[in-house]
Amino acid sequence: MEDLNSCLERYNITTRSRLCHFISQCSHESGAGRWRKELASGRAYEGRKDLGNTQPGDGPKYKGAGYIQLTGRYNYSRFSNAIGDPKVISLGVDYVADNYPWSSAGFWWHSNNMNALCDTNPSVEAVTRRVNGGYNGLEDRRMYYNRCIKVF
Repeated sequence: MEDLNSCLERYNITTRSRLCHFISQCSHESGAGRWRKELASGRAYEGRKDLGNTQPGDGPKYKGAGYIQLTGRYNYSRFSNAIGDPKVISLGVDYVADNYPWSSAGFWWHSNNMNALCDTNPSVEAVTRRVNGGYNGLEDRRMYYNRCIKVF
């Protein structure tokens, strides 16, 4: 809960719309909190310069971590600098997954201006498209959103 509370405060995810969209998207992306890191090995990211993966082993070390998966040396470095924790870079995926599953998602959310989108009273489809690049899992995301609306 400490990471969640820190994330919501740090990234100003404080309105009903922001909170419901954030929680519902994270719920889908993480399999309802079951997955804090990408299931695949990360080898597919090896040598991906567009992700900043320039050193041998960067692919697996910086594969997706967190409830909205942070991926690549470049994004890990940005997150590390933002929160002031150099262990994010030195230890990689397991460290982020264990210590910052919410904060890394909040960092992505903030970096992609999701609060501004949520302030326009968007549909679940609009938020899903921004998070996913398409509509993968739309019904699941909608179900989580509707649950959040009832709770918050």
